[in-house]
Amino acid sequence: MLARTAMLATMAMAVLSGAADPAFAQAPQIEDVEDSLVHDPSYKVRVEAALILGKLHQQHSLPALIVASKDPHPAVRASAVRSLGLIGDPGGRDPVLAALHDPSPTVRHMARDALRGFGTGDDAVAREAGVPSIRRRPAKMSIEVRPVGDPRNQAGPVIRSHMRDFLVEQLRPLGDVSADEGASTTYAVGGVIKSLAIARGGSDVEVVCAVQLIVMRQPGNALFLMTSGEARVQKPKRHWRPQQQASMELEAVEGAVRGASEDLISQLGH
Repeated sequence: MLARTAMLATMAMAVLSGAADPAFAQAPQIEDVEDSLVHDPSYKVRVEAALILGKLHQQHSLPALIVASKDPHPAVRASAVRSLGLIGDPGGRDPVLAALHDPSPTVRHMARDALRGFGTGDDAVAREAGVPSIRRRPAKMSIEVRPVGDPRNQAGPVIRSHMRDFLVEQLRPLGDVSADEGASTTYAVGGVIKSLAIARGGSDVEVVCAVQLIVMRQPGNALFLMTSGEARVQKPKRHWRPQQQASMELEAVEGAVRGASEDLISQLGH
């Protein structure tokens, strides 16, 4: 996956620079990024591909982004919808309208923002689609994501740092999100790993993670909202190796944070 991501980064630099640098003479073509968006087995690569296509603003990429707007993974759908809004071609409007009804709050929120890329009158379009009017906040929301707590010392610094970084990415649809402490923000979000355990009984090896997110109004740290999420990652015991535990723990943390942050976005995004 890392090699694939590096290829996408090279593609972005090549196109955005106009391929003036000879170092990019053999750079992959935009079709390679579109193919990655539609066919790569890693959702993280598909997300990266969708974001790059949005930055490139090529009408040629609409079919791939439209397909990705129906991807099984909500992060891919949200990224594709965002890029359709950045491109702003009328051919991408209907998939964005469809995303207003997506089961994921993250995708729905991104669709509302994406509609602004199609010009004025989108509040009326949203009403015709049967959703509430798009309400534009007078000031963009700003959020500080604080260090992750681990009161039971179940996770090491790598997992805590990864959870914080992943939470930052999950909350970006809401506005300006940062892990910089002490900044002047609208809200502060703290994360806690409530449990992280591995079970080897039965035919599967299972990692279970539960997290809690705490939202506080700023300034003053007034408690505003608490959400929680839990995720399980399983592998058949006959195929499991001890070195897989770390990756399973990271995947379980991501799943738990994703569930908790969707509830958070649903509340803060209205």
